[in-house]
Amino acid sequence: MRPTVAFLAFPVVAVHAASFTPAVSLLTDLPQFQNLANKTVRSVLKTINDKKLKGTPFYFGSTLADLSVSPQNAEWTSARFEDTWNLAVAENDCKWFSNEPVTPGVFNLTACQSLRDYAFQRGIAFRGHNTFWHNQRPDWLANNPLNFTVAELNNTIIPNAVETVIEGLGPRLVSWDVVNEALSDSATLGMNLTECVVSASRWPNFAIDGNASSPVLFPDSSFINTAFLSADKARKKINSDVKLFYNDYNGFGGDFPSQAKTECAFKLLTQLQNSGVAIDGVGIQSHYSANPQAFPSKESAHFTMDRLKNIGVMGAITELDVWLPDNTTESLRWQASIFGDMLDTCLYSSNCNEFILWDNRDDESWLDTIVSDGVHQGTLFDASGNPKLPFFEVLARLLNFAEGGAEPCSTSGGTSVCVL
Repeated sequence: MRPTVAFLAFPVVAVHAASFTPAVSLLTDLPQFQNLANKTVRSVLKTINDKKLKGTPFYFGSTLADLSVSPQNAEWTSARFEDTWNLAVAENDCKWFSNEPVTPGVFNLTACQSLRDYAFQRGIAFRGHNTFWHNQRPDWLANNPLNFTVAELNNTIIPNAVETVIEGLGPRLVSWDVVNEALSDSATLGMNLTECVVSASRWPNFAIDGNASSPVLFPDSSFINTAFLSADKARKKINSDVKLFYNDYNGFGGDFPSQAKTECAFKLLTQLQNSGVAIDGVGIQSHYSANPQAFPSKESAHFTMDRLKNIGVMGAITELDVWLPDNTTESLRWQASIFGDMLDTCLYSSNCNEFILWDNRDDESWLDTIVSDGVHQGTLFDASGNPKLPFFEVLARLLNFAEGGAEPCSTSGGTSVCVL
């Protein structure tokens, strides 16, 4: 079950010009990384974790949906969660509209719990996504037909939703995206946190009675504090060390693509920390494309990870896909280098332990629903389930790290600046 464009937005850079595609250098060009047929990602991850090279388990994950929806790929998906991914995240079935669908206070966690159980039965870790988001919310909250007040939202509705779901999924989850996409794409430098939040036109700042002059249900950023306080209360109640994350796109990247949104994110983190509200990490949504200025440089990504580490916050690469502008070999190699550089950023950052792809193979990718310029193909496996060059490059980067190799240079910058 894939989300529509309204559910996961990112900037599509409509640059359809192969002439801009740089020549890149890959680990898989080197002799020692060309014969990988006898290696699996899971086996290399086991080596990384057995050696405690990250100091804590390293998770390489992807999305999981109800396999009965796509039975033709169910066997393939099960096999990949045996030999490739060691972490699963529900694509849609753990979101608010699924957990509390019809009536406030009446929960149904069956769909989310079944995916968790599927993962645990296969020795796979599970990440919760997400407890609070402006999209895929219940109809009873959309446009506020029941006329909830701000006080009811912060004192009852959000705490019930967040606490019930986190407690109901139990103590063994690796992490939860507590709040998803709260910051505005139209943020400007100098905005305070409230402005960073309420200027997001997509957020449901609808008036209580439908009158535009009335107070809005989300007048400030207090709901974020409420959600994280509720999440922390829930994990303490179930005696869990699950990590609590804020997850968003188009920020955190320094040079990509919005410095203003990045600054809003750090204002949010600072405000939570100064208020004594627990937050463990930031999920850096990574919907990119193999086009100029459509992905962060490796240097920028490392700068962000370091900046998060300096304030005691973890970073995670989440929702990663890289769509292609065309079917050329040059673009495929560029795609492989982008995947590789993003993985390196996480592997070689001490505060990054989760690297998560969005959708498992090209024929299941949500990109089919939103990209009009390009050939999509944004995952590691083609529409027949065969591993692509980016898969083998990712495997090579993992193997290089597992063997104690130094971090490769920024290959996505092209051979003019980086040759392996």
